[in-house]
Amino acid sequence: MTEKNLVKADFYTSIIIMAASISATVMAVRMPTDFGRGSDLHSAPGVVPALLGSIITILCFVMLVRSIVRAKGRVGISPSSFAAFVKDATTIRIASTMAFCLLYFFLLGNLPFMLLTFLFIFSFIVFFELDLKVSAMSQIRIFVKAAIVAVCSSVAITMLFEQVFFVRLP
Repeated sequence: MTEKNLVKADFYTSIIIMAASISATVMAVRMPTDFGRGSDLHSAPGVVPALLGSIITILCFVMLVRSIVRAKGRVGISPSSFAAFVKDATTIRIASTMAFCLLYFFLLGNLPFMLLTFLFIFSFIVFFELDLKVSAMSQIRIFVKAAIVAVCSSVAITMLFEQVFFVRLP
């Protein structure tokens, strides 16, 4: 990717991620609290997500300004440059990752946590590692490795949250 294209990619990426982080911050601030029961602001469940969303928003704003400064105010936004950004392999990987995470988020609570986490990790690994150009044996190895990693991870994550952090999982 050339410097000119990188500036455009930074410009588009910063806007998209900034919109998502602002949304996350707003949702975190709207989370219910137990203020009526004598708890304080620091124990609210949305404190950390709101803080992280705010930090990401600030960093995206810096990236946006930096891309405009690097382009000397002429980012060169056009339908063709946006189409090239959307078709870029890196953009597709980021969008795929976001889609996996959103699907996990929306299914959370509808499936048992351990099963959903297993399916998320397994499908994520298979999606990004599977290469149909290699032999069938190599593809089978990817499925086996993905299953082993997904089983171990989902059990470990579930046990960590339930046994160490005492968090009730959906």
